Amino acid sequence: MTPLAHYDFSRGLNADNLRGFFVHCYRHSVSDIHIQSGSPLIVDHCGRKVIASQFRLEHSNLIRLIDEIFSPEIKAQVQSGNGVDRSLQLEGDSNGRYQLVRGERVRFRCNFIQGTIGNLNTAVAVTLRVIPSLIPTLDSLELEEDLRKSLLPLNGLGLVCGETGSGKTTLLASTYQHYGETHPDGKVATYEDPVEYLLGGPKWVLQPQQCQIGRDVKSFADGLRLSLRQAPTVIGIGEIRDLETLQAAITCAQFGQLALSTLHAFSPGHAFSRCCIMAPEETREQIASDLLNALRYIIVQRLIPTTDGKRTAVREYVIFDDEWRRKLAQHHYTRWPEMINASLRDSNSRIVDRTWQLFINNRIDAQIAEKIMGWQGFSDKQRTA
Repeated sequence: MTPLAHYDFSRGLNADNLRGFFVHCYRHSVSDIHIQSGSPLIVDHCGRKVIASQFRLEHSNLIRLIDEIFSPEIKAQVQSGNGVDRSLQLEGDSNGRYQLVRGERVRFRCNFIQGTIGNLNTAVAVTLRVIPSLIPTLDSLELEEDLRKSLLPLNGLGLVCGETGSGKTTLLASTYQHYGETHPDGKVATYEDPVEYLLGGPKWVLQPQQCQIGRDVKSFADGLRLSLRQAPTVIGIGEIRDLETLQAAITCAQFGQLALSTLHAFSPGHAFSRCCIMAPEETREQIASDLLNALRYIIVQRLIPTTDGKRTAVREYVIFDDEWRRKLAQHHYTRWPEMINASLRDSNSRIVDRTWQLFINNRIDAQIAEKIMGWQGFSDKQRTA
C-alpha cells in the first residue's frame, strides 16, 4: 500500500485525482482531511497531524475543485458568510474509478467555511471527516461490561458526549447496528446532519430510515415529532443543540421509545447542566425533573493516542437507575451535576483516572497523560504514586 504521505499527484490536481486522494486517506484509516486555501493537504491519523502533499493548494484551484466535486452553490453560500455541511459519497465501478471496486463506496462528512488564513482574508477551509464503510461491532469497542449491558434499555434517553472527534457517532452507529441485527421486531429511525454511517443490511428485518436535516426534515425537533407517528422503537438524534430538540427527545422517551443522542460536554455532570440551561430559568426545575426521569445513561468519551501509534477510547459514565433518581431527588436540581461528578471522582471512574491507569501500564506516554490530566493533576499523581 502507498504510504500515507506519498499519494501520487504527478498527473496534476484535478477533481478525480483529489477524489482518489480521499479514498487513499480512507484506506490508511485517516480520520479527518483538512484543505485550506494556500496550504498543503493535512490529515489526522491516529490523533496526529500529517502533511500529505508537497504542494500548497492555491485559493482559485480550491474554489474550482469545490465547484467540480460538490457544486457552485457551496461557493456562493460560503462566500456570503454561511458555513455549509454536506456529505460526499464516492462509488467504484468496473473500471476501478477512484481506486474503488464496483459496489464499493466511501462516505465523508464535509464542512466548508470562509475565514482569514495566513495573508488571505477570504480563504476557504474544508474539513472532511472520513466515515468508515464498515460499522465496528459493539464487542470491538471494548466497552465496560456494565455499560455494554445498559446501552439498549426498553425506553428512555441516552446521551453520548465528548469533544469533536471523540467517537460519539461511531459508538451510536455500532449501537444502532447491533440493535437492528439482534432485535427483529424493532424499528430504527435516525435524524442526522448529515447522514454519516449507512445502517442496515441482510440481518435486519425492517431496514432503518435515516433522515437528513434540511433535506428530509426541517430540524431535529421536527423529525422527532414526526417519528412518534412512525412507531420506531429506537430513535437516533444527531445532536441535542437546543431546548426544542431536548423536549422532543424527552417526549419520545416518555412515549416509550429509546432516544439516543450526542451532546458536547466534558463530564456527565456538565452534560446534565448543559441540558438544564437550555431552558428559561423559570422552567429549568421542571426540565431537570423530566430529564432525570427520562435519562438512562450519560457517557463521556475521548480518543487518546497510544504508544503503538493507534488510539484507544477512554470513558466516564453514569447509569441512572432508581437508586440514583431517589438520591438526586432529595436535593435541589442545581446540586445534581456536582453530585454526579463527585460520584465518579470518589470511585476513581473519571477519564483522568482511567488515563492514569493507561500511563502506568505503558499504553500512553507522559506527554499524552499530562495533556489529558492537566499538568497539576499529572504531577500530583506522580508524586503520590
